[in-house]
Amino acid sequence: MEELDHDTTPHFEGYQAVALVRTGPVADLYEAVQRPLGRRVLIKALSSSILPSSPFAATLEREARLLAELDHPNILHLFDFVRTGERMWLVLEHVEGVTLGELLTKSGRLTPAAACAVALEIARALDHAHSHGIVHRDIQPQNVLISQRGHVKLTNFAVAVDERLPTAPELLDGSAALGGPAYMSPEQILGEPADPRSDVFSLGIVLYEIVSGQHPFHAPDQRTATQRIRHDAPLPLGRAVVGLPSELERTILHCLEKMPSDRFHTMAELVTALKRVLEGLDEGSPHQVIASQLTVAGLAVGDHPAESEPPASLVSAPPFPLWKAVAGLALCSALAMIGGLAIQYGLPHRSEAGARGHTPRLELAPKGGASLRVVAQPWAHVDVDGQRVDTTPFARPIPLSPGRHYVRLTHPNAPDERRTIDVTPGESVLLDVQMMVSLPPPEDAGAPQTAAPSPSSGDAGADARPSP
Repeated sequence: MEELDHDTTPHFEGYQAVALVRTGPVADLYEAVQRPLGRRVLIKALSSSILPSSPFAATLEREARLLAELDHPNILHLFDFVRTGERMWLVLEHVEGVTLGELLTKSGRLTPAAACAVALEIARALDHAHSHGIVHRDIQPQNVLISQRGHVKLTNFAVAVDERLPTAPELLDGSAALGGPAYMSPEQILGEPADPRSDVFSLGIVLYEIVSGQHPFHAPDQRTATQRIRHDAPLPLGRAVVGLPSELERTILHCLEKMPSDRFHTMAELVTALKRVLEGLDEGSPHQVIASQLTVAGLAVGDHPAESEPPASLVSAPPFPLWKAVAGLALCSALAMIGGLAIQYGLPHRSEAGARGHTPRLELAPKGGASLRVVAQPWAHVDVDGQRVDTTPFARPIPLSPGRHYVRLTHPNAPDERRTIDVTPGESVLLDVQMMVSLPPPEDAGAPQTAAPSPSSGDAGADARPSP
């Protein structure tokens, strides 16, 4: 952080800039004091050489609009957006602390519990953003702030996209992404549209790095890094982290699947998985665990760094009146009797209602009427967008909504075959695939019995093509 010369300090009406936190080719970040409240804030301002009419200024305004839609304790809060004839800036919440990258540099790596707690707080922030149609697209340690009291804040929505807006924003530094390709998902590297599962992949990279101290796709240059992200499996975690909980390792690897359909489908699913891991480690609330890591790193403040409630075991409960216990017992008995009657007479209706309330991930009656037919030799299980559809051979076409879909064909004695298809309204697509079976199919009454294909039965791994 650089102290400012009062003679050259930029003027922000109502605020006094006190230090330059970071500078860039287009936007600068200042620490400032709001007058007359005396509140510390951050000001993200366009460089004085950039006019508010430029595309970069439009991007900064877009970031302000996205942040204005979000209100979550794990997302840096926007206080104000100011635009004058020649200047434009955002007024943001100030956090006294360090970035996750700085904590990682100080500690080398975090304990499994602390890494899980940090990732859980980031995942909660992203779940909130995704619920508002916003994909962050730039999850990396430098965009995560950790306060001295153990609170986590996600920052920098400069390259975030909103599914309700027609175009992606201009990037503030003119690059493909603010953090480079190191934390991109495979589909981002290929230039495909990002969705919430792209943030799942990026968070998986961050979680892998903070728990092991190394990047899962470490490479000497960007070109090699992009190749490893697209094609290579991550380095085995067990070699780097002794005693890593197996459930945490499975969670990380599930985030790092190459195909979006093979990852957690939503950030809410990842939140549930991380909560389960953290509860199994039984080291306290996320704030307590993170504050303990800060203390070990010498970055905590005060005698009580964790702003969290004391454990229930340390709080004395008031005496419980006897009459309340008797009344509660009578109420429980009545509820048990009512529940038994409901089970006896109402179970079929409840099951039917539950079936109606279930919404499959694959839309079986989509508007626009596209379809997919699958032929696999000798046979294969068919998954579309992560959902099991059927086992070949089957005659019926699979109805799909227009757009991009991910198809996986599996056979017990062959490598998985994966295809990405793009369908337009009314289009019928045929997928003809030769499964590379290394052994004869097992004699299983439950699996389709098909004669081995002849050499002329079709091209192995043929691409999807429109049917005649």
